[in-house]
Formats: sequence, C-alpha cells, structure tokens
Amino acid sequence: MKHISTGFIWTFLLLLAVIGYSAAPAHALSAGAPLHAAPLLVFGIVNIRNLFTRDAIIRWLQILGPQFPTVVMDTVFTDRPQQPGPLIGSDIIRQSVKAMPLARRGARSISVSGATGQTEFYEPFPIHPNIAITGAELNNLRMFLQGGPNSEALLNTWAQGKTDILRRTIRNTTEAMCATALTGTLAWPVQLEGGGFDTYTIDYGTNLSIAAGNFVAWDDSKVKAGDVQELLININVEFQKNGTGQKKIYWAGKKAFITLFNLFSKVFTTSKLILETGENYIVINGTRIELRSELYWNPQTKTFVPIVAENQLKVIDLAAGHRLPYASIDDLDGNLQPMPFFIKPKKTDDPSGYSLIAESKPLPVINPLGICDVDVVAAAE
Repeated sequence: MKHISTGFIWTFLLLLAVIGYSAAPAHALSAGAPLHAAPLLVFGIVNIRNLFTRDAIIRWLQILGPQFPTVVMDTVFTDRPQQPGPLIGSDIIRQSVKAMPLARRGARSISVSGATGQTEFYEPFPIHPNIAITGAELNNLRMFLQGGPNSEALLNTWAQGKTDILRRTIRNTTEAMCATALTGTLAWPVQLEGGGFDTYTIDYGTNLSIAAGNFVAWDDSKVKAGDVQELLININVEFQKNGTGQKKIYWAGKKAFITLFNLFSKVFTTSKLILETGENYIVINGTRIELRSELYWNPQTKTFVPIVAENQLKVIDLAAGHRLPYASIDDLDGNLQPMPFFIKPKKTDDPSGYSLIAESKPLPVINPLGICDVDVVAAAE
C-alpha cells in the first residue's frame, strides 16, 4: 500500500510539472514582462526557446544597437518595404517620367510612355544560415541556470552573441546582393543540397553609360581638366534623356579615383575649376566624387569583389526608385510573414543539441535608368 501511495504521489507531481510547463507562454512577451517568462530548465534539460521568441529577438537587436556600416544598403537601398507573400512585383520600381503631348478636348487619353500594363514577378530566395549548439554548450548553459546574481545576465549575453552572428551574416549577404544588383543584373550563388552551386539571376536591364570614344579617358596622356568636366555634363544629359537624375551620387572605383586624384595634382592646379579634396573624395565644380574601395565576399568563387569596378565611375540617382523589399519567410513559426530577420531554435538528435536557424528574404531591385556606368580608365589585365 505504501509503495502504491508513493507511486501515486510521484505521478501527481509529474502531472503538475507538465501542466505548469504547458501553460508557460512561449511567445509574445509584453514590454514590461520579465524576459524569461517560461522555464529555461525543465526536468534538468535546457530549454532555449524562450531566449529566441519574437519579443526577445527584438530586445536583443535593441541592445546590440545599429548594424555595422554597409554603404550600398545605407546609401542606395534605404527604402525597404515588407511585402506580404512570396513574390515581389516589378511595379515597385518608380517609373521614369518624361514630358508628353497634349490631347485634344474630348479626345481619348494618352498612355504614359513605357506603361505596358503588365507586371513581372520575382521570386526571392531565402538567406538561411544556422548555428549548431552542442550538448556540451547546453551543459554550460545549465550551470548558468543554477541561480546566482549573474545567471540571467550571462544567458542574455550568450543569446545576444548568437543573434549578432546570424544578423551579421544576413546583413553581409544582403549588402553583397545589393552591390551586384547595381550592375543591372542581380547574380548570386545558390548552394545546392548535394553540393555545388547554381546562380540566382535577375536581369533588370542595361544601365545607362557613356561609350568609350565619346569622351577622353582619365588615363589618356592628352586629358585636360575640361575633358573631365565635359564627361560629368554628358552624364547629366544622359540621365535627363531618360527622365532621371534628380539626386545623383558619384562613386569612383579605386583605380579611377587614384587617376583622378593624380590629375588633380598635375592638371587641375593650373585650371580655373573650383576644387576641393578630402581623404576619400574630390569635389569638382560642386560635383562630389567619392572613393568606393569596399569589397564583398563571394562564397562561390572564394574571392573579394569590389563594390564598384576599379576602373569605373558609377553615378546613381537615389530618387530613381531603387528598393530593397523583404518577402514573406517560408516558416510557419514566423507566421509566413515578411520580416528582415527571424530566428528559431530547432532541437536536433544527431548530434544532440539545438540548431539556431535564421531566415530573411531580401530582394534588391534597381531601376537601370537611374544608374550610369562609365569606364573612365583602362581595365586591369
């Protein structure tokens, strides 16, 4: 009888524990609620899910502060709508507008030039990194959960560190995709399940350009100060012909900028141009040309690639409608909603532990009529 009573008591206590754990909230912490509203240690097993709820992730991002600088995203792709659904329509590109003829009174309206009434749809692929958390690391976490004045702070710091690694990975990848899109074609490697790579490609069209032979190259021995100014004027004209160019920035690749800087010291000192120089820029008659020597990593070729080709001057109209929409993520735990950053922990059995899985579906979309590329010096052989 005593054996039966003891068994009943243990069964009753186990039932209470299960009920208590099931009732613990797994999502949607209120702003003033303690972060760890659900137990982090259940029957001696570490439960990290409550460290990566939606509200917890928001809190970690707030504590971590702004992301590291990403010049293409921060300058060109500041418009970042969150688009419900898995597809992005090409009509989010702001259409270039030109003057049109009048219509006679009572006559039919005239179709706006370039408006076809058709919309192309792009299907963004996800950025999908993960971090493995081993059983050994979970054992270390279990020590933090034994209490003590710093146990919660240690857990928070651990979760913030994992969040930061994943957000930096997604940010770097998005920045690289944005840089490739500025060429007029978004091309980024897709890792295949069985190994190897495919390429995700979207051709937005051909950027504006000034062809070689229509200007004097900056590395030409006969180049004059007026030749550089004439090229800048012709670039403005090219934009105007296409209804763009309202808010331009000028980015020079490494070789192009050094060549221009040398011209400044040799040729422009005897000219009447209004000049100003800084560490990473040159101003010619009010036109500021900035050095863009930043690189991004290509995971397929294992090489660093310059954001702007070294021999190139890239002029971008920031008002031409370049955008970075985020499509809905393909995850039920994320409610299939569009969001720039999502994390969820998933328990694994072999090896035993957790996998922190992040997801984001950005798609940099450019207007090729708002970008002009000029090879101002000869390309390196």
